Amino acid sequence: MEKIFRIKPYFLLIIIASLLATYGCSDEFFTEQAGDRITPDEHYKTIRDAERSLEGVMKPLQDFMPKLIILDGLRSDMMNVTDFADLDMKELNDQTISLQNTYTDVADLYKVIINCNEVFLNIDNVAKTDRNYDEVIQVSVKKGLVALRSWAYLTLLKINGEAAYFEDNMVSIPAPLAQNVMSRDALLDTLISQNLYYLELFNQGIEKVEIKLFQYPNTKAILGELYLEKNDYANAAAYLKLACESYGNVRTIYKVDRTFIDKSWKNIFVAAESNDGENLSVIPFASTQAQVNPVTQWTLYNDQYKVKPTQVLIDSFMNQIPLAGATLGDQYRGLGITYDTVASGEAYIKKYAIDEGEPYSSDIIISRAADLHLLLAEALNRLGDQTTALTLLNSGFNSVNPRPAAYSVWSDNRGIRGRAYLKAREIPVDFTGDPMILVEDWIMEERAMELAYEGKRWFDLVRVANRRGTPEYLADRVAAKFGVGTAKYNAVHDILMNPANWYLPLH
Repeated sequence: MEKIFRIKPYFLLIIIASLLATYGCSDEFFTEQAGDRITPDEHYKTIRDAERSLEGVMKPLQDFMPKLIILDGLRSDMMNVTDFADLDMKELNDQTISLQNTYTDVADLYKVIINCNEVFLNIDNVAKTDRNYDEVIQVSVKKGLVALRSWAYLTLLKINGEAAYFEDNMVSIPAPLAQNVMSRDALLDTLISQNLYYLELFNQGIEKVEIKLFQYPNTKAILGELYLEKNDYANAAAYLKLACESYGNVRTIYKVDRTFIDKSWKNIFVAAESNDGENLSVIPFASTQAQVNPVTQWTLYNDQYKVKPTQVLIDSFMNQIPLAGATLGDQYRGLGITYDTVASGEAYIKKYAIDEGEPYSSDIIISRAADLHLLLAEALNRLGDQTTALTLLNSGFNSVNPRPAAYSVWSDNRGIRGRAYLKAREIPVDFTGDPMILVEDWIMEERAMELAYEGKRWFDLVRVANRRGTPEYLADRVAAKFGVGTAKYNAVHDILMNPANWYLPLH
């Protein structure tokens, strides 16, 4: 499938599946330019106007997501700086972060929220003048906007520990933001309530065939993550499982099947926005249209690359035991894929240059199937169901006979480690510790490898450290990239032993 979603000078093309048949993919469609800014009463008259309205909502994420990858990688144990790193990168790595740090600016997330509010308030007007904008599309659009807005708020909570909540269609970000701050728990409850409302509305009185807003987050996945942040594991597991089984009655999607098994795993990241059996939400780039992904520039080995993989992550990949063969190492996700080395032995991050024909067009994935599976395993493990959690982590339900009734439609599921042809994790028969903690550690280690450099690791460490009430869980792992006992290790460890330092102030 060709790349068909591109970012114009001012907006990201987000296409409703049902509209593709109507408008096709002509060259004119992608080169059409906007005229003067129009007011809501002049706009929102046709289904094409609805599409255009959705197009602009995610545009700020093309600026934000590269910064998030760096923020996550350097604050966690995934990345280290090179001699060419800028001062802001060095601040992140040292956990001495100033208010002026460019990688911590979350204004783009608030722009997404304001965009969602504007479209949400006006989108129903299309139904008044265009009969093709039917109830299914209307509800799906609003459900998608709520999901995207919730993802933005959730990301703000993860970065800042709090967020300013805006109910209206504000045309700009107010200052100071603090005047609109809602408590973390209250905001999580609000977001859950909003998503549940539109999910239920969708399921009532209309055909249950979901319209997918391409690249918009999945409502059920968002609900699962929101509940996980609240440590409500039962609801988290329920909605994450439903997300893996989306959309509608198409029940084979997002099951981590054979599509990207062994050598094909790397193809998840080649033209990522077209791999919709794995990737739920993607921000695309196109160097041929002056849309270069800066992460590739910062990570690909050259005479001035800025960040590199940590030895901690490299060792994790190299210590994996494959299902066959005597050589240790994760053959399909590690060396040569997530990272690589040059003749001098220097390691560099390769994940954003896998598409060697067009490396600077590498897309950034927001959400994908493996992420959902491991979050589901995390929730199930906390519910005491280590058996199912390990099934998802290891070889999947393809290997389970008889298959549990709740997973009867998961026959194609290969599991995360099974897809990478790695030896299964099994609790030793003589293990005397807490199996829940052991399995959680395994899941977090697997997420570090599977989702390396996708903006997940720092938030995973924070979530588990908060849950356990043990700041050393995070401090030990992050500081380890500097070498245990070194001056840098001790300095960073001391900073991170204070949970207040895990969150950045609003600015």
